[in-house]
Amino acid sequence: MEDKVTLIGPNGEKEEKKVVCHFKCIDDSRPNIKNVPILIVDTEQMNNGNNVLGFYWEKDGLYQPILDEAAWSEVKSVIIDIIKKNYNVVGVE
Repeated sequence: MEDKVTLIGPNGEKEEKKVVCHFKCIDDSRPNIKNVPILIVDTEQMNNGNNVLGFYWEKDGLYQPILDEAAWSEVKSVIIDIIKKNYNVVGVE
């Protein structure tokens, strides 16, 4: 069974998405996202034959798209570390 999450948009619309990954970074070198829950979901869209992913962070008790450039840069770096198996994240329940 796949994990799903319901996200609420800015106008109150609800969307159910499949969870790809959910984690917190615990690395001091990434202060913009340290201990902030990060959520990666499948948007169920395709681009050049690849699934499009949505990236969210928890702010003010809600998951919101990551629009902050510094935080987005750190998230990309963590994802690369995860792929390379340099784990510095913890799972979020």
